[in-house]
Amino acid sequence: MSQATTSRPSAPAKNSYQPEIQGLRALAVLLVVVYHFWPHRLTGGFVGVDIFFVISGYLITAHIYRDIVNNGRLDLGAFWARRIRRLLPLSFLVLGVTAVAAVAVLPSTQWATTSRQIVASALYVENWVLAGDAVDYSAMDDAATAVQHFWSLSVEEQFYVVWPLFLFAVVWLAARRGVPTAGRLRRLMITFLLLIGAASLAYSLWFTAYDQAQAYFVTPTRIWEFAAGALAALVLQGRQFTGRAGNVLGWAGLAAVLASAVLYSSATPFPGYAALLPIAGTVALLVAGGRSPVSGVYWWFSLKPSTVLGDLSYAVYLWHWPVVVLAPFVWVGAETAAGKLLLIAMIILLSWLSKIHIEDRYRRSQFLKPTRRSLAMAGTGMAAVAALAVALPWSVALATQGPTVSQDDDCYGYAALANPEGCQPVAGSGAPSPSVAEVAEQSKDPLFPDCQAEFDTTGVRECLLGAPEESSDGAIAVFGDSHATAWLPALEPLAQRNNLTLKVYSRSGCTPTVAELENPGTGRDLEMNTLCTEANREIVQRVAADDSVGTVVVAANQADSDFVSSEGFTSDDPQIEGFTSPWRDWLDSGKRVVAMGEIPRLQSGDGPDAPTCLAEHPRDPLACAVPESKAFPWGQNIRDAADTMDDEGFTYVETTDFFCRDGRCHAQIGGIVTYYDKSHVSHTYAANLSPVIEDSLRKAGAID
Repeated sequence: MSQATTSRPSAPAKNSYQPEIQGLRALAVLLVVVYHFWPHRLTGGFVGVDIFFVISGYLITAHIYRDIVNNGRLDLGAFWARRIRRLLPLSFLVLGVTAVAAVAVLPSTQWATTSRQIVASALYVENWVLAGDAVDYSAMDDAATAVQHFWSLSVEEQFYVVWPLFLFAVVWLAARRGVPTAGRLRRLMITFLLLIGAASLAYSLWFTAYDQAQAYFVTPTRIWEFAAGALAALVLQGRQFTGRAGNVLGWAGLAAVLASAVLYSSATPFPGYAALLPIAGTVALLVAGGRSPVSGVYWWFSLKPSTVLGDLSYAVYLWHWPVVVLAPFVWVGAETAAGKLLLIAMIILLSWLSKIHIEDRYRRSQFLKPTRRSLAMAGTGMAAVAALAVALPWSVALATQGPTVSQDDDCYGYAALANPEGCQPVAGSGAPSPSVAEVAEQSKDPLFPDCQAEFDTTGVRECLLGAPEESSDGAIAVFGDSHATAWLPALEPLAQRNNLTLKVYSRSGCTPTVAELENPGTGRDLEMNTLCTEANREIVQRVAADDSVGTVVVAANQADSDFVSSEGFTSDDPQIEGFTSPWRDWLDSGKRVVAMGEIPRLQSGDGPDAPTCLAEHPRDPLACAVPESKAFPWGQNIRDAADTMDDEGFTYVETTDFFCRDGRCHAQIGGIVTYYDKSHVSHTYAANLSPVIEDSLRKAGAID
């Protein structure tokens, strides 16, 4: 492997063991574990992860600097091999066990997401997957997986890979200007750390204000936290302030960390400015304190219980979150106070066994000591975990799939709802076809992936489906949000059958109104809402001027937002006029307008989505039905606006009857899962409704 060399100047301060750092690790993992078991009690316990980042920057940078100065070189291969032997064997074991446990206890609808994140965790890119999901409209309702905590380990591993390369570059540049002294090399490293740390902090401040959901996970917003620890290591070189003033500073650092854990919450913009407090507190704990009994911070952190828990902290962190996520599926007492204490005791015991038999064994392995063998073990482990995570749920699903409702059955799909005398029960007999797990994946596997603009799309995206525009008999425009997109599996074949082009103008999370939001938010939210409003107004004008469009179909989610007047509004009800204004513009241009009613929601809060509920009640799909009175928790703006329209050429299509009968709305109808989440029509059910919707459009005169 590559090596950078210098002369061998005098060594820095002696590399002495610092037991208080293990105590600091114990504090970090305690904060995280308590936060995950009691999130409403210790609302900011997530700052424990930031403590780990600072400690890693402190120890790894000090270690690399000592290697360079004492040995005259930086052996990258040996450095990475040590990290592999120390960290990867246990992480592979936890991921493998979690992959098996997830298939054994979780609903099948969660298998695919868990599998995807296990693969990402094995490759140490989980933080980037979660960052992508944080702004992916289709993934926003996903439940936390049992390996989601690997995001922080992914950041750490990326740090271990990139950090020595950065320092390698500094050593190389220093060597090109002559043989550097230890002092000059140290000053160069400090300068570099100040620059990269300042850049990362500035980016973290900006990105957290702009998009906190993504900023929490991405690596660049966290680099400054490692740099803070690294600077503490290089500036003081292992020396610590232990006098009275230093001891006061150490206690102040502990107070800063604990204040963050108590006062912060999920609503705190983090990392950003808020991370400065726990990071400063951690640095203070690393460099200041005292060992005097009782009064010294280091004395408390150096006590045997603190250091033992610190020794177990890596294993505790790895094991605790899968237990938090999976235990409630197998034990009803898992969420009681006594149950949580018992689970924590089990985690500590499991972590102790893991440290002895996995961590210590592989860290000291002479067989794996050669760099090539360590790297080979890393690659083999990653491949094995990924293969297990992908193959296991697929093979189990294949083996356990029961008989399904035939698509040729007279009671398949909507027919079961429309024929109550001949088809009982509404849900249909047998397993749904396609399976609930397949339907759950439809949110991430759209049939028309290029037909929906995302939050941050600038301008208007037009998508053409149905018959080719040059040979069609006209066009139908589709305008709306992701719920309009969900109707495309019904509208596209309809357009094909009638030789019509389908012009799609949909945008996720963007209500099809020309009114403005009363509270558009700030940062990213403000920008996205502005793009939404501007795009909607351009679409209205474009469609009105398009002579090929004979009919406009509008569809949207139930809206819980309040809208205010826009330029040109004449009524005192912008909530209504934001919809009716473009409808009347299109009617005035000679087009027909068909407004699809908002569809009932099966859940509006933290309850399971339709596929998950059905997976949890495979023998009783009617258990997932909800009263119609509870299926419309938010404002039905389209229905309310349609009630004010008596214009010729306007038609309102009531969609409630597509999902509800006798006052109950269903998650499964005639062997088809009706929603791929809590409110979006599944591809299969939308396609099944295509003839019914075609009938509605024909009655409206939209189709000859």
